[in-house]
Amino acid sequence: MKDYYTELHAKGFKYTNKFSGFDSACAHFSTEFEPYTVGWVKAQCDAIDKIGGQETSHGWVDYTVGKTFVEVSREPVSAMSPEWEYRTRATMTNPVFEEVK
Repeated sequence: MKDYYTELHAKGFKYTNKFSGFDSACAHFSTEFEPYTVGWVKAQCDAIDKIGGQETSHGWVDYTVGKTFVEVSREPVSAMSPEWEYRTRATMTNPVFEEVK
């Protein structure tokens, strides 16, 4: 299983006097399929539909799909990082992502 995420970017915001969301969001998904195969694209589309649907129901007018990234490794959290103080055994590393070509 590999972990991926696809960037989603807002095309506009509904007029409200409340917070309508951030400019972008990430649609995370995991799959064992190779990129751009039928199973991989289905997992990606399911994630995009879910996150895009949540964002459009909470303030986005519409969205565009951006780049997709894959987790290639994990790096340890630096002792100089503010994260170090809040670490647990499960969060001693941060993922490193590269763009899927």
